[in-house]
Amino acid sequence: MPTAVPVSGSCPLCGLAVEAVATRCAACGYHLAGIDGRPGPLTRPALWWTTAGLAIVYVVTLLIVLAAR
Repeated sequence: MPTAVPVSGSCPLCGLAVEAVATRCAACGYHLAGIDGRPGPLTRPALWWTTAGLAIVYVVTLLIVLAAR
């Protein structure tokens, strides 16, 4: 006898019921991160490393422009 899959809600894009453990909608492929208690797409360290990387690129670019003058 097949077991029932827990449904945690519906896809905000197409409205199809989605499983509690699904990361994408089976019908339309919409990413369900941050919806119905699922973890978000970025962790806090990933967000800080991305911000630090962009700041470093900005500073290096600024130094290159200043050196060219």
